[in-house]
Amino acid sequence: MEIARIISIGVVTTFAVLLIKPHKPEIAALLSIVGGLMVILLLVEGLGEIISNVQLLVGSTGIQTELFSILLRIIGIGYLTEFAANICVDAGNQSMASKIVMAGKVVILVLALPIINNLIEIIVGVMP
Repeated sequence: MEIARIISIGVVTTFAVLLIKPHKPEIAALLSIVGGLMVILLLVEGLGEIISNVQLLVGSTGIQTELFSILLRIIGIGYLTEFAANICVDAGNQSMASKIVMAGKVVILVLALPIINNLIEIIVGVMP
């Protein structure tokens, strides 16, 4: 993961969008999406390292791997939701961005239910 390349893509994309937007706003929106996807693709290697290290940590602590998997999905949904909402905002559709954020929150809550249930079972088990 090279931060210089990520910053370069971000800055070049931003300037290109600023230059093109007054003349062709639909192409500017598409260019913004492509620039964002390029940045995400550069992050994939770093994300793989993070996941590997956390899996080792989870394995050594005895935490249920199912709960860890849910946690990773929650984090991924949060990032994807934010990315999609920002695309909508860039395209001038704040209303759709708000709906995407709400949907992301609901999906995250549904995924978190097993973790919440597990915590409640632990708390009830500790109580006399």
